[in-house]
Amino acid sequence: MMPSHLLRTVAACALVAVGSGARQVLHAQSTPVSEAIQISQSGRGAYEVSLAAGESGLVAAWYDTRNGNAEIYARAVDIRGRPTGPELRLTDNPERSYEADVELLGDDIVVAWYDRAATGRLRARVGRWTADGTRRWAHPLSEHEGSTRNPLVLVMGETLFCAWLQEEGPGRWAVWVGWLDPSGQRVTAPQRVATAGDRTWNLNATLDDDGWAWVVFDAAVDTRREELFLVRVSRDGRHVVRLTEDDGFASKYPDLVLAGETAALTWFDERDGNEEIYLFAAASDQLAAGIDAGLHRVTHSSGESVGAYLGWNGQQVGLAWSDDHDGQGEIYFQAFEPDGSPLAAPRRLTDNTTASRIPAIEPIGDGFALVWNEDVIAERSLSHGTGGRSEIVFLRVE
Repeated sequence: MMPSHLLRTVAACALVAVGSGARQVLHAQSTPVSEAIQISQSGRGAYEVSLAAGESGLVAAWYDTRNGNAEIYARAVDIRGRPTGPELRLTDNPERSYEADVELLGDDIVVAWYDRAATGRLRARVGRWTADGTRRWAHPLSEHEGSTRNPLVLVMGETLFCAWLQEEGPGRWAVWVGWLDPSGQRVTAPQRVATAGDRTWNLNATLDDDGWAWVVFDAAVDTRREELFLVRVSRDGRHVVRLTEDDGFASKYPDLVLAGETAALTWFDERDGNEEIYLFAAASDQLAAGIDAGLHRVTHSSGESVGAYLGWNGQQVGLAWSDDHDGQGEIYFQAFEPDGSPLAAPRRLTDNTTASRIPAIEPIGDGFALVWNEDVIAERSLSHGTGGRSEIVFLRVE
């Protein structure tokens, strides 16, 4: 078990932006943050965690190297983060399995991920398991002979929507989508919906009330650097729009949530000379007009601010990210109005001897559930963290 001091959280802290060139100052806030709960017992490396909320609780999924190979694991927890079942090993194959994206279909666990073979070929997959970890089915998302990677899955009633990146040639990738029934059978043939890039490493998506999927990603497609793109897709059509202007600065790793006709989008951007978190919140139809005029810069730190993810709960948008301005990653959280106005100052949620890496966030009760991995940097290799020491933790913020 990871020593308790590695999981120590502070009561809530705020990162206060001061004048140009000035030092960033942390101020304690009165709102308490509950103690983080370690939910993995890897003893080696647990990374890239995803989180899904259901009627009876939540499920986290991640990849884990405890058995000498990267495999997908999952665990159910209650709304306070207390485990309600054992850790479940979902994959067991010679390939290395990475980047789980988890959803719930009733009490069943649905996960999309990709495998890396010894040959280097990547293959995006999706599967369904019962709550006790019994596999119902699992299979590739595409029969494509080249690599496929970075899949996601969303539950639309009794239908599964999946999106993934598919290689089309040297340095050429595209976004593909498909719909599956609960037994994993294709409802429609896979569709190519947008051009991506060889540095596109992340897809995120959400559903609107009419059943359209809104998929966001970054790519350098007829632009000088990566910019943000949105593709709205149904079984009958698609519409692609570039969200950020071609300004020569990288805009990366977007995440999008919808609430009725309102949208919130976050990402990190280099436009101000450093990797900083930005937020756009407005009527969803304004996305098509571009977001540069209505964006809010969230962070003003001296370090890299990355890994921003959103949750929507009632009349508040929760934003979580990782910031390394103190020399290693720490987790921060801030709540906003639907129009992007801050409800409170940012709060620093971790202050420990390990690196607090990319969070996932889900709305629960009157607040949000967060999960991330605590990483011992000195033991961490450069490839997916394999060979290092890391554990998954849970924290509830209200």
